[in-house]
Amino acid sequence: MRVDPLQVLTKLAAAQNIPTRRVTPPFEGLDEFDYGLRRSLDPQFDWQEFGQLLLDNTPEQTLLFVEGTFELHFALFRIPDEENTVFLVGPWTFGQRSEKSRKWGKRHLGVAGENAVQEYYNGVKVLGANDFYSTIRVLVGMMFHEDELKVKQMKEFLPFQFLPDIRYFNEPKFQKDIPISMLEQRYESENRILEAVGRGDEEAAVEAMHQHSRFTYGGRFEGSLYQQKNRMIVFNTLLRKAIEPSKVHPYYIDAISSKYARIIEEADEVPEELMWQMVRDYCAYVRRYSLKEYSPAVQKVMNYVNLNVAEPLTLKSLAAMCFISPSYLSALFKQETGTTLIDYINTQRVNRAAQLLEHSSHAIAAVAEEVGILDVNYFTKIFKKTLGVTPTRYRREHKEK
Repeated sequence: MRVDPLQVLTKLAAAQNIPTRRVTPPFEGLDEFDYGLRRSLDPQFDWQEFGQLLLDNTPEQTLLFVEGTFELHFALFRIPDEENTVFLVGPWTFGQRSEKSRKWGKRHLGVAGENAVQEYYNGVKVLGANDFYSTIRVLVGMMFHEDELKVKQMKEFLPFQFLPDIRYFNEPKFQKDIPISMLEQRYESENRILEAVGRGDEEAAVEAMHQHSRFTYGGRFEGSLYQQKNRMIVFNTLLRKAIEPSKVHPYYIDAISSKYARIIEEADEVPEELMWQMVRDYCAYVRRYSLKEYSPAVQKVMNYVNLNVAEPLTLKSLAAMCFISPSYLSALFKQETGTTLIDYINTQRVNRAAQLLEHSSHAIAAVAEEVGILDVNYFTKIFKKTLGVTPTRYRREHKEK
């Protein structure tokens, strides 16, 4: 199967949360190519002229790596066999802005203007190495015949020599537009994460995390361990609130929230991977414990069973708790869950027993009693029916792991 290198490059950049776009007449949407920076800096900017400059100054069979305004990096090249079309990758950065750039900003833009630009810069994807350069070179090279592609790195690239009217930087509108725009994007990406977690949709949550990863928060969480922990505590709280509408019982919400509160509190360092782990675990809790799709009576029964597996659990007592007849509860439970109430009770007891077998040295009979089953032979029978192995073998296999 033939690989389309342009498609691979587009997907790779998207995975890094770096924008790509075709630049071709009539240049629609080009004002978003740098997340709207130029549009905010100069509302009168001529985008038609800019698009034409890109076409006129990008040579055939040449890959350009360009450093633009405020140390933003781009790659661009003409797409073979597509007339008047430049493919643009970027922006991205390689870390914090240089002191030289900051001083220039303060001198020419004033403190408020420089702060606004820095807020924008905090939202641009940071790459830690030149691996992305090499990957682009390989993929773009695949679009041309051998040795046809030239590669150039440029700082003085005419279309990116951007000198807006300095007076505009001192206007209140400019000082608000950039920070507000970036804040809106950051909060929008946070909301996408929380909405996906609330649904238990791990794939969408991880994708939203990738989108959110370009925001650096201006280094506010990159300093002391105390600051990093505060960030994680806030994130843990947001995730906890996100899963409440999914009808996960407060017992389970408190369990996962407390688990990560302890991890954060006891940590000597806070790795970035912890955020991803939290998102995946909260999604798993929603998928496992969410009762949103069930009627109030079935929700009440399932929650009671989950939290009281060691207690005597009968159809009659559970129906009385809901003020409905046993026959109605039995039919309703089977209709909504696809399983009988007794099978559900047994499954919850077996799952709890499996945890005890893994993490305790209690005798099999004692474990059975702890989950509300006094007959060890019956316990062994339903355990094997549910998990496919006897309790003794299950413990041995998991101890070996």
